[in-house]
Amino acid sequence: MADNKTLIYWLDATGPEDFDEIVRLTLIDAGNKVLFNSTFSTKLVDWWYSDLNGIKPEDTYKAPLLENYKDKIQSIFNKASKIITFNPTINYLKRQGITISPNTAILDLADYFRVLGDENDTIDNLCTYYGYSLPDNIYQRTGLDYTQAINFCWHEMKEYQKAQEK
Repeated sequence: MADNKTLIYWLDATGPEDFDEIVRLTLIDAGNKVLFNSTFSTKLVDWWYSDLNGIKPEDTYKAPLLENYKDKIQSIFNKASKIITFNPTINYLKRQGITISPNTAILDLADYFRVLGDENDTIDNLCTYYGYSLPDNIYQRTGLDYTQAINFCWHEMKEYQKAQEK
């Protein structure tokens, strides 16, 4: 993993939270190298409001279950010393049996961007602010679109921080 074992991740889940299942997980390093990228079938949930994540339930029916990749995913997280995401969903990972070391730093870009703590605190608005263009149609977005957006915005934030320190 490039850049001191930094991992950028994005996941999409079904909702509601009590029964949430992960339907997409993407992991990249700070150099945009894809470490893992998959859509998953669900065990319990067979319908969700796909306008929230752009993933239609019927598009996951033939996908593998996350548990088939649990060891591979865990090994990637085990190598990370820093994890960067937007609105971390660590509890979703824990429910799937994936653990994050307490020594691993977790950076939530939403925390740095959050102003009002309302519906305006979105990945879309973060990308607009930092000049990253996500596809307009949520159904055309991939996990790679989201992780690369997070990575781009994180690098931009670091540049802004350096400029402010001068």
